[in-house]
Amino acid sequence: MRKFTTLAMMALLAACKPAADKAPADAEPVAPSVPEAKADGPNAATIAVSLDGEGLRFVDRSSGKASLLAFGVPRAQAETALANVAGKEDDRSTNEECGAGPMEFTRYDAMTLNFQDGKFVGWFLGNEPGADTYSTMSGVAIGTTRAKAKESVSIVDLEDSTLGEEFSIGTGDNVIGGMFAAPGDAAKIDALFAGTNCFFR
Repeated sequence: MRKFTTLAMMALLAACKPAADKAPADAEPVAPSVPEAKADGPNAATIAVSLDGEGLRFVDRSSGKASLLAFGVPRAQAETALANVAGKEDDRSTNEECGAGPMEFTRYDAMTLNFQDGKFVGWFLGNEPGADTYSTMSGVAIGTTRAKAKESVSIVDLEDSTLGEEFSIGTGDNVIGGMFAAPGDAAKIDALFAGTNCFFR
């Protein structure tokens, strides 16, 4: 087994290209630059996007009126609606092996829209640049502590989740799910999601 491992490591090293310039041993590591969130769609200044268990709600900042982009609408409609606030999408991808079946995705900074059979079926918000532009109507967002979230919503912890410190907000079919970065009341929300997602439990 050791001989096989050694041969494998030698093959990997042989395949690597030598670096052009080696950094000095005492040089401080440089963190990769974090891209800034765009949020530069034509309606970004007048419309806010609220996270919802039934889809996404688009809220007029001046009047407070809200309209629901519900799960089940055609992909093009969902993409156009979010692009009007978030700007041009960052990428599109596909995963044929999701637990819920093959899915397609369109990502806008921290927000990913999920699609099956050409329909909007879910969303996922990660702890990335741009996440701070989204929250629930009650103010729960990425970075909100468990203690703060419990002041406005009912947090239900999912015991023995393979995803980590998983929880849900609300009950029934239209819940918002999420993950805390750690246990305890001081832990911050690291991800939020609703609808159908590509999770392997």
